[in-house]
Amino acid sequence: MATYFLDTSALAKRYVAEQGQGWIMALCDPAQGHELYISQAALVEVVAAICRRTREQSITIAERDRLIEAFRQDCQNAYDMLLVSTAIYHAAGDLCRSHRLRAYDAVQLACALGLRDRAQARQGPAPIFVCADSNLLSIAAAEGLSVENPNSYPE
Repeated sequence: MATYFLDTSALAKRYVAEQGQGWIMALCDPAQGHELYISQAALVEVVAAICRRTREQSITIAERDRLIEAFRQDCQNAYDMLLVSTAIYHAAGDLCRSHRLRAYDAVQLACALGLRDRAQARQGPAPIFVCADSNLLSIAAAEGLSVENPNSYPE
């Protein structure tokens, strides 16, 4: 059992067919007993990723609606959601000053770093940052997080 923070680029693989989906599905299997954290920002980002698939005509509207419902159910049952507070937004802004980051990537990373800091304060295990974006993975590693890329696990 381990603690993971799932960035949206990795989390979306649970709902849409992409490289690394099998690894993500295994990671998210409740039998594994992992603690899975996501940012509140994922509520928008995952839905947007699913909707993009509909616009690209790789999934139907019915599939889109089913996947969004499955994601929202999992948000209630499978993940611990980290709220995006004003402090997180400030931390994300500070990360943008130090690194080349998109806004939502900075928010995701700030949430993961906040989770790590809380774990260290209680002497618990640091989260593993799971992400499919090589730039964000590099920055997360530079910030001291252990990282995993689901794209490293081909089907």
